Amino acid sequence: MNDTQESLHFLDYWRVISSRKEIVIAVSLLVVITGIVITYAMPKVYMASAVIRVQEASPDVAVFSPEMMRYDPLFLRTQFEIIQSRPVVEEVSRRRDLDKKLARAYGYEQLPPAQRLDRTVKMISRRMNVQQYRDTNLIEIQVSLAEPKEDAAHEAAEAANMVAEVFRAQAAERNRKATETALDALYQAFEEQETRLEKAEAEVERVRRVYKIDVVDPLVGSRSSLDKMTLTMLEELRIRASQDVAEKEALHKLVESLSDDKLIESAQYLVHDQSIPQLVAEKRKAEVDLSQLQETYGDNYPDVVRVKRAISSLDNKISDALSGLKTGVLGTFRGSQAKLEIIKTELEMRRDKERVNEAGSYLEFSRATDARDHVKKIRDALEMRYFQEQIELSIPKTLVELVSPAKAPHVDSYVSPNFLINILLSIIAGLGAGIGLAYFVEYLDTSVKTIEDIERTMDVPVLGVIPQKVRPMNEEDANPAHAESYRILRTNIQFSQKFKDGKTLCFTSGSMGEGKSLTLFNLAYICAQLGDRVIIIDSDLHRPRQHRMFGVSNKVGLANVLIGEVEVNDVIQEGVFHNLDFLPSGKLDSGVHGLLDTQRMRALVKELSIRYDRVFFDAPPIIGVSDASVLAREVDGVMLLIQHRKYPKAISDRAKGMLDNMGANLMGVVLNNINVSRDQSYYYYHQYYYQSDYTTKPRKG
Repeated sequence: MNDTQESLHFLDYWRVISSRKEIVIAVSLLVVITGIVITYAMPKVYMASAVIRVQEASPDVAVFSPEMMRYDPLFLRTQFEIIQSRPVVEEVSRRRDLDKKLARAYGYEQLPPAQRLDRTVKMISRRMNVQQYRDTNLIEIQVSLAEPKEDAAHEAAEAANMVAEVFRAQAAERNRKATETALDALYQAFEEQETRLEKAEAEVERVRRVYKIDVVDPLVGSRSSLDKMTLTMLEELRIRASQDVAEKEALHKLVESLSDDKLIESAQYLVHDQSIPQLVAEKRKAEVDLSQLQETYGDNYPDVVRVKRAISSLDNKISDALSGLKTGVLGTFRGSQAKLEIIKTELEMRRDKERVNEAGSYLEFSRATDARDHVKKIRDALEMRYFQEQIELSIPKTLVELVSPAKAPHVDSYVSPNFLINILLSIIAGLGAGIGLAYFVEYLDTSVKTIEDIERTMDVPVLGVIPQKVRPMNEEDANPAHAESYRILRTNIQFSQKFKDGKTLCFTSGSMGEGKSLTLFNLAYICAQLGDRVIIIDSDLHRPRQHRMFGVSNKVGLANVLIGEVEVNDVIQEGVFHNLDFLPSGKLDSGVHGLLDTQRMRALVKELSIRYDRVFFDAPPIIGVSDASVLAREVDGVMLLIQHRKYPKAISDRAKGMLDNMGANLMGVVLNNINVSRDQSYYYYHQYYYQSDYTTKPRKG
């Protein structure tokens, strides 16, 4: 459902464009031609660009250790603004005499020098563009100039290079001045710290003399400093002694906890003593020898007795060695404990002495010395920094580097006007303006455009749609395809519920010139061809048209019958076409107003409805003439003819309202003068005509 509605909406939009295509084409051509003329009339603009590399101030050669550089995300953005700033542009204008050259080219030489320079600066600023290469510190400077015409390309290149040169010079000058200002402030701070250092040293000397403190060595310091160093050394000795006692104690406990066999195995690892392993090795060798001897000799054999005695002697030696090892480990542990106690006693004594000294003269002397050292460090740092900056000031610094100088473009390499883009933009703008104007005209156009307009606003069915360029069907040059629209109209009238068993039919319109006479004639002609006995009564007594299509005289007719001059049978022209008779309107010298509102007219309608199958009355327009209102009440049905896109819908609405008010049987509407090639919603009629009249396919409907 939604897709259908969207398609219908699109077709409605396309219908507007198609129906107003002359406006769209005319406006588009006008805009395109205007764009071409303006493009050729525009001056040629040449652009030149120079590329520079910008970095924060630093010496080209690092003399001292480089400091940690802080990233400034606004640095390049700041440089953009400086490059485009007025001081840079003014200097470029002065060096290149652009204020004079552009003043001559644009005709403002008569201005005072200050105003002329100001106008030139504004003009160059508008024609200068600065942009950064992404993820680099490269900046491109673009300058576009159209004047002076004979040298614009060269001037654009020179101006771009001059912008880079002026920016580099001004950046170097700003950095030099900033460094000199910083050096002056640094030297002043250095002198202040020098004065403070002299005062601090004088205070140290005063405290030393007052308390008679001896300074042992300038590098070491006072006796207080030596005492502090002694305390530090004693504390280190105490820590090492405590560690040694802990190690010896752990060794002693381990030795006491091991069995003799385990102690024998681990003796060489615990005390690094090789004597016990040697004794154990000798004993094992003797035991091996004894075992070999006992296999051959008895226990009383002299060698066996000797070896046994040796083994017993080795057991005694091993036992004595183990006892000595344990005694030695215990002695070492006791000695370490004694040493630790001696160090602790000495350390405590030194600390008591230091506490006494710290609470007295040494405290004041130490504070004075610390204050002097602090000031001296600051003075030394300022002095070093001052001399570093002085040295770095003399070393060249490259803040701005011209990477790619600008070159004058070729005479045919202008950037504006761009003919292709301008034409494309003109086409787009022309189409946009044309379509916009078409929709605006469509919005202002309140005429009838579609069948839906009629059926929705007037609540009346459309029984027929007549195309454009329709000729009377009796003429040789009439298009046979148009006959089908009248056949459809005849069928719709024949099967209309409002015209059931009716014979008399009146054709009228809201205003004149909507084509009702031609539509009625062709409908009657088609009905006669299909076998109906038909008569046409030209009841438009003010502007009769039917006699011209029949090619007969209009001198005597309906008007003469209504005033009783002639009988109706005398003026009906029978057999003009097969099955089609004609009653002309006639002419009267005394006027025809009110003739249709007579008893004779009512009788005539009844008489003709008996004699013919179809009686068609060509009535005048309903608005402005009362005859149509009278006739509409007497006939069986009324057809309202509306010409497509001619009159506002208000006229058709009023005509319909008048017919309703007088009680006429309004059967429906015939929409006339449709351009089926432009109005896509009626295109199927054209297809239908073509297939019906020029092919052998069966008809639809």
